[in-house]
Amino acid sequence: MSRSAALLALCGALALAGCRPEPRPSDFRTGMSREEVVAKFGEPERRQSLVKSDPHVWGPIESFWSTVPPGARVEIWSYTASGGTVELYFVDGSPDVRGTGFAPKGAVF
Repeated sequence: MSRSAALLALCGALALAGCRPEPRPSDFRTGMSREEVVAKFGEPERRQSLVKSDPHVWGPIESFWSTVPPGARVEIWSYTASGGTVELYFVDGSPDVRGTGFAPKGAVF
């Protein structure tokens, strides 16, 4: 193998090693710690916070929303997963995932 071919193969192997396969929605579970989530899936693509001031909300969080006490702050971590977006919910600074939501690709809320 020539030196340039070996270098190209090494670069390709390093690039593949840095890639994470797209997770399945079922790979995310309640009870996972923040550290476990980051170690397994990397930093979230998006973070946002909501404070519960209304009894209803639209979006992937709506099935979890009824379990959130009024006035609680929900931190939402979003990840792209096969078929859509997974949201992880941390309530009032909880160290672990308290709930999950899923938005299928192309869904509009």
